[in-house]
Amino acid sequence: MNKEIKKYIKYVKKIIPFYSKDKKEFLRLLTQKIIEFSNTHPNCTYQNIIDEFGSPNEVAGSYIESLENDDIIKQLNKKYIFKTLVTIIIFISIGIWCLEIYHFNKLYQDARDSIHGYWVEEITEDSRIENEYGSF
Repeated sequence: MNKEIKKYIKYVKKIIPFYSKDKKEFLRLLTQKIIEFSNTHPNCTYQNIIDEFGSPNEVAGSYIESLENDDIIKQLNKKYIFKTLVTIIIFISIGIWCLEIYHFNKLYQDARDSIHGYWVEEITEDSRIENEYGSF
């Protein structure tokens, strides 16, 4: 498959706003027909493909028109639900991450405060003698 065919199929694929088995089958058949066309016309260009099959917008539009309205609505609803779920998962993940950061910061603050709460006493020769023999 040459670059022009890949480019044409890529544009058609981008224009159709949803993914389904029917779309996959449609693109497979379209690719097959374009390859057959390019085999019979060895020096075919992107413009030759457009002249023979129509622009990617026209091809995608005719595919969408061939679908029933219920199928289109169902596919678009699936896409909306998927986007909504991904958004919710992202927000939940960010929330959990923020709670973890808060928890670690709290632990850090507690540890820092407890270290500052201890008194460090300098041991001198006189204080060691006092501890060994008691204070006089």
